[in-house]
Amino acid sequence: MDDYGISQTFDSEARLRRQTLFSALGAFGLVFVLWQLAPHNETVSSLLYPFRLIVTFVHEAGHGIAALLTGGRFIEFRVFPNGAGLATTAGGNRLIITQMGYLGAAFFGAILLYAANRLRRVRLVAVLAGLFFVGCALLFTGGEGSLLIGGVGLTIALWSAGGTLQQSENQLQLVLRGAAIGALALTFVLVRDNVALMTGVVSGTALFALAAFASRSVVLFALNALALIVGFNALSDILALWNNQSAMLGRVPNDALSMARLTNLPVNFWLLVWLAIAVGVMGAAIWFGIIRPTRSKR
Repeated sequence: MDDYGISQTFDSEARLRRQTLFSALGAFGLVFVLWQLAPHNETVSSLLYPFRLIVTFVHEAGHGIAALLTGGRFIEFRVFPNGAGLATTAGGNRLIITQMGYLGAAFFGAILLYAANRLRRVRLVAVLAGLFFVGCALLFTGGEGSLLIGGVGLTIALWSAGGTLQQSENQLQLVLRGAAIGALALTFVLVRDNVALMTGVVSGTALFALAAFASRSVVLFALNALALIVGFNALSDILALWNNQSAMLGRVPNDALSMARLTNLPVNFWLLVWLAIAVGVMGAAIWFGIIRPTRSKR
C-alpha cells in the first residue's frame, strides 16, 4: 500500500474513533439528563420505566447465570410491575450468586460498552445482546416462556400452511392465516402478565431490529445508551440501598442484607465493595473502550 493509501486508512480510522467517541458522549449525556429530570418529572419517569424493567431483568438474570456458572441451577426469575425482581436458584456458590445481581448489571453494562466501541461488527454486538435478552426470557421466566415458543411456532406453521395452498383455495388460505393471527394474539394475551418474559422478548426484538435496519451510528448510540443506563443504574441502586438497608421483598431480604447474614459482615461493607467494583468495571470499560483508543490514534 502506498503512502496515500495508508493516509486514507488512518483518516478513516480517525473518523471512526471520533464517531465512536461522540456517540458515547451523546449517550452518556442523554442518560445523565434523564437521571436528573426523572425524580421531578412524571413524563420522564414514565419514559425511563421500560429501562427500569430492563435493569431489573439484567440484575435477576445475573443471579441465575452465576448459579449456572458455579454448578447450580437457574430455576426462574420474575420482574414485577413496580420494578422489583426475584430470582430462584438451587445449588451453586451462594456467596457469588448473591453478589451477581448488582455486580452482574455493572458487568453487563461494562462488557456491552467495551464491545460496542471496540468491535467493528457493532451489529453483531446488538444481535448477541438481543439473544441474551430473548434467551433468558424464554428459558428462565417460567412456563409462559414455553407457551410463547409454542404459540409463535403454531403461528408460523399455520401461516406457512396457508402459503402452500393453490390459488383456487383462497378461502381456506384466509382461514389458516386468520387462525395464525388469532393464535399469535391469544398467545400474547396469555403471557402478557409475565413482565420478565415481555421485557426480554421486546428488548431482544428491538435489538434485532436495530441490527437489521438502523445505521451503524444509530446502533452504536443505542448500545452505548443501553450500557450506560444498565451499568450506572446498578450504581444508583447500590446507593439507594444505603438508606434502606433492611428493604425486603415479602420475606426475601435484599442482596446486601443476605450477604451480611451469610458472612457476618456489615451491610455497609458489601455496599462499599460493590460500589467500588461497579465504578471500577464501568470506568475500565470507558477508558479501554473509548478514551485510550482515541488517545492512541492521536
